[in-house]
Amino acid sequence: MRIRFSTVVLSLAAASSIHAAPAHATGLQKRSYIIDHLKGLLEDALKSLECGACVAALVGIKDVAYLSTDWALEAVNGVCTDLKLMPADVCQGLVYSQGPVLANSLLQADLLSGDGKTICFQVLGACPAPGITSGTLTFPKPKPANAVVPAPSGRQVDVLHLSDWHVDDKYVPGSEGACNRPLCCRKYADSPLTPTRAASSWGDYNCDSPIKLGQDMLKYIPSVANVNFTILTGDVPPHDVWLENQASVIPLETNAYNVMASGISSKVYPTVGNHEAGPVNLFPTPASGGDNSWLYASLADNWSRWLPADAVNSVKSYGAYTVSPQPGFRIISLNNNFCYTMNFYLYGHTNEYDPFGELKWLITQLQAAEDAKERVWIIGHVGPSQTDCIQNWSALYYQVIQRYSPHVVAEQFFGHTHYDEFALYYGPGAKNAQNAIATAWIGPSVTPYTGLNPGFRVYKVDTGNWNVYDSLTYVADLNQAAAWDAAGSSPNWHLEYSARQAYGAYVPVAANQPLSASWWHQVTMAFESNNAAFQQYWTYRGKSANKLAACASGSSCPAEMICDLRAGKSSDACTSISFAIKRDVSDVEAAEAEARDITGLHSLYRRAASKPWNKKLCGLTSHA
Repeated sequence: MRIRFSTVVLSLAAASSIHAAPAHATGLQKRSYIIDHLKGLLEDALKSLECGACVAALVGIKDVAYLSTDWALEAVNGVCTDLKLMPADVCQGLVYSQGPVLANSLLQADLLSGDGKTICFQVLGACPAPGITSGTLTFPKPKPANAVVPAPSGRQVDVLHLSDWHVDDKYVPGSEGACNRPLCCRKYADSPLTPTRAASSWGDYNCDSPIKLGQDMLKYIPSVANVNFTILTGDVPPHDVWLENQASVIPLETNAYNVMASGISSKVYPTVGNHEAGPVNLFPTPASGGDNSWLYASLADNWSRWLPADAVNSVKSYGAYTVSPQPGFRIISLNNNFCYTMNFYLYGHTNEYDPFGELKWLITQLQAAEDAKERVWIIGHVGPSQTDCIQNWSALYYQVIQRYSPHVVAEQFFGHTHYDEFALYYGPGAKNAQNAIATAWIGPSVTPYTGLNPGFRVYKVDTGNWNVYDSLTYVADLNQAAAWDAAGSSPNWHLEYSARQAYGAYVPVAANQPLSASWWHQVTMAFESNNAAFQQYWTYRGKSANKLAACASGSSCPAEMICDLRAGKSSDACTSISFAIKRDVSDVEAAEAEARDITGLHSLYRRAASKPWNKKLCGLTSHA
């Protein structure tokens, strides 16, 4: 985005003079004057999306927060309600749960020496990408010159992948499915007596998972898979982000894990998602201050039924752990909320590139695995390839994968997007099939929020090399939910597709070969040359709900999406962070488009994709 120098100068001048209330003003008048001036800066930043205006708004918040954090929060809350970004209760809940952490980070940040532009880029896309400054990692040992992937055993097991369950224990069948809040299918104080679209008992495309949906899915799974073990890549609580706190998430998570334990006979290896925290997204670091020990203790207690004692103790420390389900095989579960762009604790010290020592710990575990000749799966919530992962952290993680792949790291598994996606990693040099070294599988969500069918995945995995030989994705067609209710029946869970069969039609793969990174790169090449192949991927990406905007041949969409599939680090992605607050509901068509709008922020702001196909689903939107 082009930055106008005059805008920067004028905006910063306004920010620096924000305390200049009239000399004769009373204390109450001075407060009102300062708050009004800060609101003006915030509105200018949101409406113009100029980099300088955004930085000036941050400077203004910091300036006011020196006097009173309450004043700064009052201004932000006022802008949220004045611009009708969200209903008043949502604005208030978000501002007063997220705001104090952001204000404290701004007080610690050096906004005029780069931090301001970094925050404005990562959160709003209002500034150009600042560039990668995290440098080059040093590893305990050089990569072995003769490193090879172990031979397959010829024995395959089923591994279940669940992600983004987002169970809503306050889901009310028959309630409004097209409400004016980020999460519908609940009874709110202003909910209409007669809903415009009554929610079914099984779920709705604007809502999170009712308890019975997840329970029914767990009953179905044993009919299609003999599950050896399960991975759960984060996000159990619902998207009521303006309400989440310690008191609300602990009992909800405990109940959800109890349901899983009663419905899943295998061991489950979970990761911590951004929604596990209360307030949502906020994971403190040693530099930032703050305390999430209550969360880690709660997760450790819930996960102790599946994890050994040493892993439980590790979870208590920082929410991550490593475990060996079988000899020669290790799972490393990351808490990569320390790369999440909406973790406001991170912005007080943007030069802390590994803010909780997570990457240092990961390298230690991978080096130990290499020395022991173990194969490793890395599981986490926010995929490092996603624009939701801070670029400096993502670039360092990419170096780790290059160092320990493909001979140690067999596969990676993430969630967060709700879509059915993947991302590829390459050795130094060109992005081609010969140089592709690792795959990150991004699992489909259980929740239908928003505009997706509920789903889960089963991998066929060889126990010698621990690579994936097939990926089987199952869904239920939620558009039939009313019929299920009327007939007293259950969801029609069914196989959506086999990756080996669907994409093997375009890129044949031998029966004794895994679905390798090299093969997946060739699949992306097929997407480039064969629109039918790409459109099939596009359907599967949305879990066959057919609610994604078109990604038509001849538009820039297919190239952008294929670029993202090849972007193992977020700075390589062709998807841009964008933000808009303008509404145009002058006719029915525009109103319907607004109702379908999905955003990617867990804050008071609405980030709308600059292109209709580029939607972030794990986030916050108003449906009215």
